[in-house]
Amino acid sequence: MSIAIIMLPALLMAQSHRSSPGHLHGQVKTINDKGKEVPLPFASIYWIKSHQGTTSDENGQFHLPRTDSDGDILVLSFVGYISDTIKVESDATEIGAVLKPSGTTLGGVEIKERLDGSFISKLKPIKTEFITESGLRKLACCNLSESFENSATVDVGYTDAVSGAKQIQMLGLAGTYSQLMYENMPYIRGVAAPFGLSYVPGTWMQSIQVSKGTASVINGYESVTGQINIEFKKPEHTEERLFVNIYGNDEARLEANVHAKASLNDNLSTLLLTHFSTQQSSIDHNGDGFLDAPKSHQLNLFNRWSYEKEGSMHSQFGIGIIDEERNGGSKDWDKTTDWYDQGLYGVNLKTRRYQGFGKVGFFLDKEGHTNIGTQFSGTYHDQKGFYGLRSYEALQKSLYANIILQGEITEEHKYSAGISYQYDDYKETISELAMNRIESVPGVFAQYTFDLATRFTAIAGARADFNSEYGTFFTPRLHLRYQILENTTLRASAGKGYRTASVVSENSGYLASSRQFVIADDLKAEEAWNYGINLTQEFPLANERKATITIDFYRTDFVNQVVADPDQNAQKIVFYNLDGKSYSNSFQTEVTVEPFKGFTTTAAFRLNDVKITESGTLKEKPFVSKYKGLLTLSYTTRFEKWSFDFTTQFNGAQRLPDTQGNPEEYRRDDYSPEYFILHGQITRRFKNFDVYAGAENLTNYTQHHPIIGSDDPYGPYFDSSMIWGPLLGRMIYAGVRLTLN
Repeated sequence: MSIAIIMLPALLMAQSHRSSPGHLHGQVKTINDKGKEVPLPFASIYWIKSHQGTTSDENGQFHLPRTDSDGDILVLSFVGYISDTIKVESDATEIGAVLKPSGTTLGGVEIKERLDGSFISKLKPIKTEFITESGLRKLACCNLSESFENSATVDVGYTDAVSGAKQIQMLGLAGTYSQLMYENMPYIRGVAAPFGLSYVPGTWMQSIQVSKGTASVINGYESVTGQINIEFKKPEHTEERLFVNIYGNDEARLEANVHAKASLNDNLSTLLLTHFSTQQSSIDHNGDGFLDAPKSHQLNLFNRWSYEKEGSMHSQFGIGIIDEERNGGSKDWDKTTDWYDQGLYGVNLKTRRYQGFGKVGFFLDKEGHTNIGTQFSGTYHDQKGFYGLRSYEALQKSLYANIILQGEITEEHKYSAGISYQYDDYKETISELAMNRIESVPGVFAQYTFDLATRFTAIAGARADFNSEYGTFFTPRLHLRYQILENTTLRASAGKGYRTASVVSENSGYLASSRQFVIADDLKAEEAWNYGINLTQEFPLANERKATITIDFYRTDFVNQVVADPDQNAQKIVFYNLDGKSYSNSFQTEVTVEPFKGFTTTAAFRLNDVKITESGTLKEKPFVSKYKGLLTLSYTTRFEKWSFDFTTQFNGAQRLPDTQGNPEEYRRDDYSPEYFILHGQITRRFKNFDVYAGAENLTNYTQHHPIIGSDDPYGPYFDSSMIWGPLLGRMIYAGVRLTLN
């Protein structure tokens, strides 16, 4: 068994600011389990009278303009911590504050703050939806693929009916056009795309940040439709010394997660994250002879270390290992028997993934105005298996390095610049067809920020990357944020993105079919422009409650795209370069209201118009829901003893690939039906543990006959890729979480 280490994502040491007349400089801290004060990054700071504010940087430092209209009362808050209110004297230029974690026991009294499940950052130039740890616990959330049920922005669906692989969509386009990041560094990409969402256990995540449109040039050239950034739990910010989560459902799926933290001294701490899951029951509710979900097991280990020398440097290192096996296909299939001779269809996939990371940040001056961050990552991903008689092997070796210099010219003018390097070695084989490529991509980037505190922000950036296979990628990007009124924020963005397609792994759903892969020899890099505009309006309500409405529109225009054409022939999947138009228009509006204390409701509606040119004809892109509606209801009782969460989704019709070339019994309709899906969960909290129970797909709605030709899996019409809806019916689950601080 080969072993390799990845060095993953990263620390960006954000600049702090000088204090000056009319400005307030300070630092927000918290207290760790050793009783030592440590910086608290990304806390919110605002004047209570004017609501003008900012956020602390990664070192807990902040800089806030001050005028007579701001008053003298300052509020400091952070999700999961007890807010603090400070009176600031008129002549003060520097302050400090310490926020305590929610649930801190003081003199026998437990003080808690109700956590929002998700919120949109008011201050970020790029529209960013934060899904908090509290939000992740509102659903079963066993892994990343099950973390977006309460989000109208991200769709998650199966790629096929036998392997259990899932994919996401943003702005009506495949998740491969969105960067999946780990703490602002590339993470799930390439051959990991089909199953990568299942490699991130839900309990490991501290938060998920979802942003639409092109991202900062600091993060690379690949973002086209958006970015999903995962923040894992960190030893220096995790209060729990031991955390245990046990989960099970009525389909005999079992999971266990154990986290253990140790602080070796004031500067060095470590966190071990472990995950084990298994699904071994034979589920075939629709009676087609195929498993509705594959049998599987996964062992996932991740250990990270943090070393901090206050005021000088901060570093993190770690290593992760994933071992997974999936077995799907015919219900009676067993890989130890002569299953082919019995007319049975089998899928077997074994994955070994090794990863590690290192990141170090340094201050280059005492004030922290100038700093440098170094980031290193790499991946060794090995997958072997078969889909029926079609063998599949994939091997990816990746290395990444990023060096970022940040500083400020004045308080309003800031800069970032750096160099990066990405190396990818791909080897993919389907039966006798080999698709190997090596890409070496050095790059340079620069970004300028003009920041008038909370009123106006402009970020202009560009990067040049030199791809050994596809030549030079030039990537310009612009982000604007303007606070029109106190509670009205307008954002706009424009920029270009590039990516190279791994056509087989990114379309692995077609492997579980009899379709022939036809791949053009001259495939080019994909290139697209994205433009977006967003309006966020807050409405203050009584008793410090509020309502928020957001409206946004994004358009993606492809200059070139690798078209995966399932319509040309029902027995083939054909790949070629775009010859014509391909675009996506996405409109979304969302309203969140807290009608009374403890109760929050969110309603959202989204409209997608996605077209692609196939064989000279502009068509609706298949497997894209034109409409989506979402309604979530959350109620938490006093002291958070009980929580009740309910979600309902409306999913519009999707165009399905053309099957008119098949015999009548193997054809499908041109469009899928519309359908609703409902989820619910109840949580009871005690002092050191929670008990939760819930149900997914309460109406027991499933796609009928998801597999074409299930009666003849080796015939020319077999196809399990025509998936538009749920494969599993009503699922009841329960679990317990134990936390020891």
